[in-house]
Amino acid sequence: MKKGFTLVELLIVVVILVTLMSMVFRLSSIGGDSSRRNITISRLQRVENCLSGYYAAFGTYPPVKVHGTRNIYARANDHGIQSKTEENKNLWNWSNIGERAELEAWRQVKAACRAQPVDACFPFPDKYSSHVKSISDMLREKANSGDDRYKEYWSDPNRKATLSAGFDDASGSNIGRFNSYKGDTDWADVQLFKFGLMSYLLPRYLVMINGDESFLQYSQWTENNTLPRDPLDDQPLTWERIRRYQQNDDATDQAHVKYIPSQAVTARWLPNLEGIVSGEHKWDLYGIVVSSDSKWDKTVRSDNPDIDVYEPGDFDSNSHSQQYVLDCVTIKDGWRRDIYYYSPAPYQSYVLWSGGPNGRTFPPWVPLDSSDLSATARQCIGKWVVDDIIQMSN
Repeated sequence: MKKGFTLVELLIVVVILVTLMSMVFRLSSIGGDSSRRNITISRLQRVENCLSGYYAAFGTYPPVKVHGTRNIYARANDHGIQSKTEENKNLWNWSNIGERAELEAWRQVKAACRAQPVDACFPFPDKYSSHVKSISDMLREKANSGDDRYKEYWSDPNRKATLSAGFDDASGSNIGRFNSYKGDTDWADVQLFKFGLMSYLLPRYLVMINGDESFLQYSQWTENNTLPRDPLDDQPLTWERIRRYQQNDDATDQAHVKYIPSQAVTARWLPNLEGIVSGEHKWDLYGIVVSSDSKWDKTVRSDNPDIDVYEPGDFDSNSHSQQYVLDCVTIKDGWRRDIYYYSPAPYQSYVLWSGGPNGRTFPPWVPLDSSDLSATARQCIGKWVVDDIIQMSN
């Protein structure tokens, strides 16, 4: 008789192999989470070093302006833009947790947690003009293609008209439709610039002044920035002159901007930011090369990670005529998600934290014993925050 394996023996071997493979996958997953947690803690600690340097220089922590509201009950759209008038408190009176209710609640909570944003958003630099034009052309082509795959997105006449025009107005002369926002008083909603934590930890004039010269005339920029004096001759400066100096290759011209005291002081803590800043930028700032973790960015992020199109307006608004382009610089945690910053006036304390592996969190300024939160809601919030990574300073 020929010798061979019985069916039972084969099944035993298969079971053993499957068990071993599952153990390997589980261990590799645990190792990956551990690595991401270590990355997160390291980045939070490095940002903390920057915050300590800022406090030593100015006597406060960065007074990041509240964009929108910290109200967790305010409705928020898909872009995180909150409604000024509409709340959704009933969402928190859960008797049971449904997936849809939880997603809606997280959208509102995330928008509130980002009220003092970490990211600094600003108009795209000149070098992005061709990139933005290519996106504009792509959207125009899709809008006019008649392809059934795009009907869901382009069936709205207003949206189609906007996309067909791309990011320029009808004449093609006003990039990003910015003229309609000039002098607007509702900048908290429009958020053309987002002056987040990074706009305080990086030299703002060297980083955020890359956009078109006309952007510097908009009220949000002028209201959030003090026009400095020239550090070389103590003469008044204009934003146009600062931009011209910043963009010139001449070392003396650049010195007019580099040595503005509020800019130069950032050199004390810039080494902490090397290699952890997200964005498609690479700057040599006071001898420190500040650039993104580009290898990770390219494998995890979308094709056009730094071109964000927002639609300002109320949550239920059907207006699609106010789209604009922002270029963003930020710091992410080990899972490539937002980190959060909270510093109440007078900015003598702060909380800096990550939502951890599950990506969800809850703001530290909302008491969990609030009467607006049902027992089931508190249970859900407990699930969100159980893996949070928190760094605190008082």
